[in-house]
Amino acid sequence: MTAESDPAARLLRGTAARRGAKPQDRRRPAAPPAPKKRPAGKVWLVGAGPGDPELLTLKARRVLAAAGAVFYDELVSPAILDYAPAGCERVYAGKRHRHHALPQAELVALMIARARGGASVVRLKGGDPFLFGRGGEEADQLAAAGIPWEIVPGISAGLAVPALAAIPLTHRAHASAVVFRTGHRCAESSAPGPSPRPTQVVFMGLERLPEIARQLQAEGYPPQTPAAVISQGTLPGQRVVTGTLAAIAARVRRAGLRSPALIVVGDVVACRERWRAAPAAPPTAAGSAPGGIILLAHGSPVPAWHASVERLCAELAAGGRFVRAAYLPPARPSLLEAVAAAAAAGQPRAAVVPYFLAAGLHVARDIPALVAEAQARFPGVALALAPSLDGHPALRTAVLSRAERALDTSDGN
Repeated sequence: MTAESDPAARLLRGTAARRGAKPQDRRRPAAPPAPKKRPAGKVWLVGAGPGDPELLTLKARRVLAAAGAVFYDELVSPAILDYAPAGCERVYAGKRHRHHALPQAELVALMIARARGGASVVRLKGGDPFLFGRGGEEADQLAAAGIPWEIVPGISAGLAVPALAAIPLTHRAHASAVVFRTGHRCAESSAPGPSPRPTQVVFMGLERLPEIARQLQAEGYPPQTPAAVISQGTLPGQRVVTGTLAAIAARVRRAGLRSPALIVVGDVVACRERWRAAPAAPPTAAGSAPGGIILLAHGSPVPAWHASVERLCAELAAGGRFVRAAYLPPARPSLLEAVAAAAAAGQPRAAVVPYFLAAGLHVARDIPALVAEAQARFPGVALALAPSLDGHPALRTAVLSRAERALDTSDGN
């Protein structure tokens, strides 16, 4: 189309002529496009567990599935790496005695560069990152560089391997304490001087905290040793009180912490305050309550089915999380009623999880329409629709578990 035949061009010329100006005089130069701001990346320090892929946590698998780059260690199972996307960058960072695939400083520099480029970076370590895994050192370096990071704990081999070898680490008749040591000596700690005192982690000690603090001081821990008490750990109601060994009992009493609670005593407690003061402070369970869950099930009129769904909701709600059951019509409560309850509870976001084994028409057609309707009615609750349970790895675990239990029972008969 030429300028002569373009109606919009003719209209512009006519308007300009009527106002006594040339068409080009009324045109403003186009503003240069604003530069696109690259989204900030993040580093996840993820524990891959002791080796068996079925002992990987659900959160670790979710983080892996969204990774743009994975830096993995020697002891990470290939089956666990398969959870990362096909196009994800995979960087081997394994360490053997006297042989490191990547020098530690270069490894951290690469992770920082990928995160600054906007990637979701997963540092995948065997066991748990904060137990002999250099996770603390890497967190220090990430915080110093202003890189957001988050820890995803893993099951430590120190716990899982003895258990699966039928060796209990504690037993009322044999041992009430466990000591974890490393056979490697850190080169940076080989300077002369007293060795750092080990970190003390005390279970079930909240009621005896004053006595425990006095006992540790009698064993040589200075009164100014950092200490923390963590109540409702990993749950939405998690609370952490820190102080010195001499003052921690009084602080906890004033704060009114309740069981279950874990006591941690040692210089490592100071890492918490240092990281929280960094520009990119890591989130904590207490600072970021999880979103709600609405379990949307089939509208069966069978009471036993509703009771089963309600039991699962009660289990998921342990710790105070907002969880509700909803059903497809004509059963009630409906999805609209469940979202209304979320809005009334001040819940800002919730995931709608279809409690279906296969992605049929209900999942592909009916449920998205119901979610869209509920979102329009309650815009204050951000709704996210999860996929159906089809193909979830936990189903395989559940089937194998049920099968083994049934076979064991039949063998006994």
